[in-house]
Amino acid sequence: MLSKRKKISIAIAGAAALGVAGFLVLTSPWTWSMTRSLPAAASASSPADLDNGRLIFVASDCATCHATTGQDSDEQLGGGKVLDTAFGKFHMPNISPDTEHGIGSWTLAEFDRAVREGVGPSSFWPDGNNLYPAFPYTSYQRLTPEDVRDLYAYMMALPKSDKLVPDHELNFPYNLRRGIGVWRLAFLDGKSTAEIGVDTADLPAGIDHAKFERGRYLVEGAGHCVECHSPRTFMGNVPNDMRYAGGPNPEGTGHFPNITPDETGISFWSAASLANYLHTGVSPIGRQAGGDMAEVIENTSQLPWQDLQAMAVYLKHISPIDKPAPGMPEPNFTEEVVMLDTAFDRRAPLPTSDPQDISEGDDVFVAGTKSLYTTSEMEQAKTEDGKFLSGAKARVLARQGDKLQLEISGWQPENAPSVIYQEKGQRVIMAALGDKAVAAAQRGETEIEPKTDQVWRPVTLQVWSDANQLNLSQEELWSFSQNAYQAACSSCHSLAEKDHFTANQWIGTLKSMKRFTSFNDDEYRLILAYLQNHSNDLGPDIPALVVKKASEGVPQ
Repeated sequence: MLSKRKKISIAIAGAAALGVAGFLVLTSPWTWSMTRSLPAAASASSPADLDNGRLIFVASDCATCHATTGQDSDEQLGGGKVLDTAFGKFHMPNISPDTEHGIGSWTLAEFDRAVREGVGPSSFWPDGNNLYPAFPYTSYQRLTPEDVRDLYAYMMALPKSDKLVPDHELNFPYNLRRGIGVWRLAFLDGKSTAEIGVDTADLPAGIDHAKFERGRYLVEGAGHCVECHSPRTFMGNVPNDMRYAGGPNPEGTGHFPNITPDETGISFWSAASLANYLHTGVSPIGRQAGGDMAEVIENTSQLPWQDLQAMAVYLKHISPIDKPAPGMPEPNFTEEVVMLDTAFDRRAPLPTSDPQDISEGDDVFVAGTKSLYTTSEMEQAKTEDGKFLSGAKARVLARQGDKLQLEISGWQPENAPSVIYQEKGQRVIMAALGDKAVAAAQRGETEIEPKTDQVWRPVTLQVWSDANQLNLSQEELWSFSQNAYQAACSSCHSLAEKDHFTANQWIGTLKSMKRFTSFNDDEYRLILAYLQNHSNDLGPDIPALVVKKASEGVPQ
């Protein structure tokens, strides 16, 4: 008769054996295959369409992850890119047709199973090798067998690479690849594109259903947009009620935006703007795609325009989700102005040169508004005699300690001696003068400005000021101004090109928006000066335009 200890040992061994068997069954790719159903793989003998294979390759963004590092071709698929995530480091494998280091020995059936089921061939496990969902087979499962066949034929025609890529470096328990079988059972749903998303019966009238379905196929399948633009649970799956609502990037260093048609997403983008963004990378507010999205645009820009339109139509009709990006408030739909507790001033300081670097004979450019005086005894003056305005150019005639004698040259309308403009007929203001400065100015002979028939005089003024708020480089001023203009104005607008307006038109255009910004007067004037000096009638190397109306361009 067995002793009690032996019985316990046998029971433990039996439980362990059952546990191991249960684990192997539960994690087996065969178990998933018995509980899910996908269309059968295409026949290897059926003719493949290489052009369509290329289209699916581009739409699937394959090269973004698998292109050989250190080179630019999207047809060299030696891998090597590293994705550093909370689960550990994923090394993007070689998927070139090399038989030793790539996938050149895979059959079409094995390739199809890897792409649509997340199971690769294995020399150890008879049921196959579970693939990590860093490879987005949760989306690729929706590809048709014919498209996978064409993709396989195209990729097997690409150059071979013998690059050896190291294994993934994952944390426990994620390094137990077999365990991914449980994840696949839970989160690889086996659904086709027709079974997810919006029902076409619920679409608004006038929507092209064929275009919508093509967009659904590309977005939900090959494009795998949901994989990046969604949050994930601690298990790494996308919650169904938060699809496309945005989420952190895998590295944890940034955030992928909400791309649902909600106020917190891209509801203000038109379908045309969205298609154009996928083609050019330029958003409706004039910003160029960067980071990971720039790599995506390299691929979507190669897709046919009708496919981009289809993707845009689909994305405009997915379910809207209210999910602001981190640090952003909920939309304010009331008439009350709400100040944010998190608001802070992060404006860059005005670009100025070290006052000690400014010497006699230098050309200097005004960064911030400066007082000017007709005497070097500035500290004795009761009031200033005028002001230099941001963007103005002057020459240093002399230096006395921290004081500079500056000469400014420009133009004045016949009946406006208290203002100095940069050019005849242009309202590019350089200085505003008090009575003493008006009297000290040296004026030349009158001239008729041919575009406006206005009478102007050249003017030169020598005055004194300190060495602060000046820059020796005009390009530094223009760079600051350009960045401020692009960052602020593009928050709401598609940016106008600088030369879309005349120098005088930019005044009204920018002034109308000043109250909607937090620019101080110096920042506003620098931006205005930059835009005016790059306008269509005052920009570098731009010939003067003929103004038909004599009133246009008259200083007010």
